[in-house]
Amino acid sequence: MYHKVPSRIDILQTCGIFPEQAVNWDYISESIKSFKTPKPRVLNLFAYTGGASMIARAAGADTTHVDSIKQVVTWANENQELSGLSDIRWVVEDALKFVKREVKRGNKYNGIILDPPAYGHGPKGEKWKLEDHIMEMMQDVVQLLDPKEHFLILNTYSLGFSSVIVENLITMAYPQVENLEIGELYLQATAGPKLPLGVFGKFRKFAK
Repeated sequence: MYHKVPSRIDILQTCGIFPEQAVNWDYISESIKSFKTPKPRVLNLFAYTGGASMIARAAGADTTHVDSIKQVVTWANENQELSGLSDIRWVVEDALKFVKREVKRGNKYNGIILDPPAYGHGPKGEKWKLEDHIMEMMQDVVQLLDPKEHFLILNTYSLGFSSVIVENLITMAYPQVENLEIGELYLQATAGPKLPLGVFGKFRKFAK
């Protein structure tokens, strides 16, 4: 038997810190502060320990945080308190079920953050597999975007998902997309190489 020696990245992620997301956090904050909507609504799905939720709330957004694991949402709430923030809406639920209900209610959001795992389970045993469910999720999620001004971020961590696949997912679900950016999440190693961690797709629209 052999044991993996944890890297610095492993340790950071075990602690719920994801430094490769800094570029997305900047994008979230800049977008919210540039919107004309007085208090933009932001939905963070598969939100885990809430880094993106904290950024959105700190930028002035009415923020909803959704994750299927109660203990993780409790952890995120503690992070909110430590960050000196308040009033984030916490939802412990399967993300896809939550989105479908929001579509039926006709709710709209100015920002949506999608950070799905390759595999996962909902609170009632719902199974999530990225390859099987991401297209359905994208088709539902885009219906929640405010048509006047919005942003959406999709991160994927499955080895089978290239930047081209992410681009196709977004453009097929939302053909009217504007200002689309596709790229890789990575950390710069002190030794020189870039450490690849995932693929992102993001876009935004500002009110005219």
